[in-house]
Amino acid sequence: MEDVPDNIISVEEADSLYRTYGQNRAPFIEGGVNKMYEDLDKPYEATRFVTADYEKMKAYMAFIEKESKEAGVTPKGLRIYFGATKPTKGKPGRETVFINPVAAFKGVDGNISYAIHTDLDGNKQVITVGDVIDGKIPKPSDTKSLNGGIQSLAGDDWEYPPPPRQNDPNDYH
Repeated sequence: MEDVPDNIISVEEADSLYRTYGQNRAPFIEGGVNKMYEDLDKPYEATRFVTADYEKMKAYMAFIEKESKEAGVTPKGLRIYFGATKPTKGKPGRETVFINPVAAFKGVDGNISYAIHTDLDGNKQVITVGDVIDGKIPKPSDTKSLNGGIQSLAGDDWEYPPPPRQNDPNDYH
């Protein structure tokens, strides 16, 4: 039998985490959103979970590994970010999560999210997501590399069904 990874928690601990979120965080989200959107037909209920398709997740991991290897970087972890979809037509968006690999960068404490820059010659180089967002891609003195493309490694496209009924004793099943 294979060794159990050290990040596996008990079902009871997972249930406790889930219920604590439902009791101590979701009500604040719901209260704030319902206050902003007072004219909703029914009260807003906070997202309680997202589901990632297993095969898509495996393909995502393989893509990260391939792109990272080609750029000469080793992923050190996956950072899970909280996000929200944009509101539409007077309706609030939903809470969601997205993932980005992280790696160590010279001159930066800790690991940081990254993307891959490909120059016009097809050479790949790892760059921080911050440098992409701030327009610093990747070396201002290298005009050739400024004309290449950026490959995001951020993963999304989760399923987030409606939350379970309020006070449903079976909502973590």
